[in-house]
Amino acid sequence: MRFDGKVALVTGASRGIGRAIALALAREGANVIVNYSRDDAKAREVVDSAKSLGSRAIMVRADVSNPMQIEEMERVVREEFGRLDILVNSAGITLRRPLEEVPYEEWRRVMEVNLNGAFYVMRAFFKLMADSGGGSIINIASVAGYIPMVGSGAYSPSKAGLIMLTELAAAEWAEYGIRVNAVCPGPIETDMLREEFTEEQLEIRKRLIPLGRLGRTDDVVKLVLFLASEDSSYITGESFIVDGGMAVSYYLLMEKLFKVGKKILEQP
Repeated sequence: MRFDGKVALVTGASRGIGRAIALALAREGANVIVNYSRDDAKAREVVDSAKSLGSRAIMVRADVSNPMQIEEMERVVREEFGRLDILVNSAGITLRRPLEEVPYEEWRRVMEVNLNGAFYVMRAFFKLMADSGGGSIINIASVAGYIPMVGSGAYSPSKAGLIMLTELAAAEWAEYGIRVNAVCPGPIETDMLREEFTEEQLEIRKRLIPLGRLGRTDDVVKLVLFLASEDSSYITGESFIVDGGMAVSYYLLMEKLFKVGKKILEQP
């Protein structure tokens, strides 16, 4: 197995993409720290599943936007495992509304979790990872960090910042053997996505994706495992879009919208 003896921390690992990543790492032999902020039961379920796969797994409750809680999590990981080889920053939130309607506190909250939270975790675990001989950090950003997602409030700016943080850390930490990359998913089928959009809205989005489907968590997981492994040992500072071709399909999208508009205009 690719990660025998390795120690991996996944933030936001009690559900969605983070959960899938944590279990995939456990399946490949890693000992996994399941970070979560609220739901003890869901985190326990992930830990139990990881243990059933042979992983020495633990759960640590910590809000990534709280530096003191992150420092305490680092202490727990250092005492429990004594090293860290893989760090996946998957914790994130989105609160959708037009920019002019975004309350200041909501802007700060999204930035605190999506951007500052990733920085707090990276900073807190830098020394442990460097002392471990280096490792791989994977930040879960978003295609919305490349293309403004209209009506997403602070979400797009926070993910754009995370992409730049990824590049900066890659440049500064390469000498310590730490690689830093980002994965930028488009719409991925998770409980969170279905909470945010209706089935009709999801169907519209699916039709606008060149590959004709929403992403699956496995589409993200496979890339994360590659970036966490030695197979990507010469890759750092990169951001990989996983969106079925959505980000590069501007002219295709315009053609589809033109056809839809033409049909509407031709109706009696």
